[in-house]
Amino acid sequence: MGAAAILMTFGGLAALAATTVNLGTATSFAVLAGTTVTNTGPSTISGDLGVDPGSAVTGAPLVEPPYSTFTADSVALGAKNDLTTAYNQAATGEGTPTQVGTTVGDLTGLTLTSGVYQTGTIPGTPNDGAMSLSGTLTLNGSGVFIFQTGSSLTMGTSSVVTGTASPCDVFWQVGSSATLDGPTFEGTVMAATSITLDPGVTVDGRVLAGTGEVSLSSDTINASACISTASLPTPTSTPTTTPAATVPTSGAGGTSSLVGTGVLVTFGGLALLGAGVAMGTVRRRRFPPV
Repeated sequence: MGAAAILMTFGGLAALAATTVNLGTATSFAVLAGTTVTNTGPSTISGDLGVDPGSAVTGAPLVEPPYSTFTADSVALGAKNDLTTAYNQAATGEGTPTQVGTTVGDLTGLTLTSGVYQTGTIPGTPNDGAMSLSGTLTLNGSGVFIFQTGSSLTMGTSSVVTGTASPCDVFWQVGSSATLDGPTFEGTVMAATSITLDPGVTVDGRVLAGTGEVSLSSDTINASACISTASLPTPTSTPTTTPAATVPTSGAGGTSSLVGTGVLVTFGGLALLGAGVAMGTVRRRRFPPV
């Protein structure tokens, strides 16, 4: 743990204060995947999009300027490496988490202040059970929020993450895969495997997957409030241009053979035209009309 931790009391529970998760070069990415990013419908991404070691991005999600797409290059590789470091910090580098939620790991109805949280029913006992949200979770105040699960994260169709906390300070460390199906969600999801967004989800934050894919469907992912545009990576690819046609030359004189041929054809055509006019004149003289 990078900074000294203090205990913060809320609702009778003692929450361990969390230090911010350092995403490194992954900070500028709103979407990051291991194998592919798939999309259907008009999804919009405010932040960089990256894939590594895979390279496929299908369905043409809109990456808004000034952000860019990086696939299987040094920028995407560096971001994926920094994501691994950040994931490990969120999973193990923040001390013993506070146990919250019900036996099924549902966070619905809770109002929390900053701290490190993990679902479970036995205080102080590590729990790798799944985490879910079927209603409203309220996050209030300043400071960092870290939610840990060694299993899956499932946000239902009526799930809403709200409150006064900044989305830039909320992190979800997911041991397998995450599914987001609610209308609004806040924070950075760091999933070991894959992340799926059902249609119409708005994420104020990031969706960062380790080894698998990120699947979008008419969604909005907005990480712009958490990104300094001055530190954006430079795109590694340049637009492909079609080279200009090469005009062959005739040799020492450097005169284009195509141009020369055109001149010859032009003069030849004029010569033939003159001959035709002359022949017509002769014929008119020799064979006057009756």
